[in-house]
Amino acid sequence: MSSSDPRVPVAGRRHGGRSLNSLAIQLSAFALTFILIALLVVTSSRAAFVAQNDNSTNQVTSAAIALTDTDAGTAMFNGVTNLMPGAPVERCIDVTYTGTVDPTAVLLYASAAPTGTLTPYLNLTVQMGTDNTPVFGDCTGFTSGSTVYSGTLSNFATTHAGHATGATTWNPIGSPETRTFRFEISVQDNTAAAGKTSTFGFSWETRTS
Repeated sequence: MSSSDPRVPVAGRRHGGRSLNSLAIQLSAFALTFILIALLVVTSSRAAFVAQNDNSTNQVTSAAIALTDTDAGTAMFNGVTNLMPGAPVERCIDVTYTGTVDPTAVLLYASAAPTGTLTPYLNLTVQMGTDNTPVFGDCTGFTSGSTVYSGTLSNFATTHAGHATGATTWNPIGSPETRTFRFEISVQDNTAAAGKTSTFGFSWETRTS
């Protein structure tokens, strides 16, 4: 018979096929083993002991400070007319500090530069004290404790033009704390002051230390 006769077994070919199949099975088994080992490692890592400690729900609040007064938005010297030498006009106002901390000293200064031609002829005295029966504008129950300023209105506005140069009034150490201020305005005995007008304002300010 010839070697190409189909009746003759092709042993070599069959042996080679079995070798390739065996190699493929071995490689598959190796890959499966590797995957199983990897899964075991991951599972083992996830099963490790765990310890945890928390410090959560923290909360902080900022300080609060406030200054209020009793003017209800009305000027102390509202509509004052016919001011004459030797007849000063006085007005009282309460200023109250409230807050959660002890602030810096409360400073008094001109809220803006005075305007009007009467300004150079006006004198100003500011006193600080207490009032057992406080009524805005009324100084009947006022008791003076100290003089904050005494001089001309023009000089006050120049000397105490803002917070940096404000006149010291008091240093709150509690809340609430109230002080009464008496402002006295008078016109100088000068004929040049007749028939003139002046507009001015005051501010109190404190800050956190």
